[in-house]
Amino acid sequence: MSDLRVCFDFDVRFANGGGLQGQDFRLDIESEDISDQALAEYIVADLRLLMVAEVNISNKKIIAEAHKRGELTGGAIAATGLSYVDLSHTIEGGMITY
Repeated sequence: MSDLRVCFDFDVRFANGGGLQGQDFRLDIESEDISDQALAEYIVADLRLLMVAEVNISNKKIIAEAHKRGELTGGAIAATGLSYVDLSHTIEGGMITY
């Protein structure tokens, strides 16, 4: 894996209203260039966004910087050091959960 990342600002508008903005957002990339279209598709997929109407990319620059996260696999949460809590069932008083 190369140590290339893209640093950029973005503005996402949703078809059902509202939006999402990011400044100096960084994503790992495989080559020394990425189109705005590919970057927009990458961020929508990486953030798992739905009902996206428009994505605007600005202030894009490619930087050489070590990747901050491991491969995106089932162990991705473990790689971050975060805990995973399964809340798919009702928790009641006195219940022991692991």
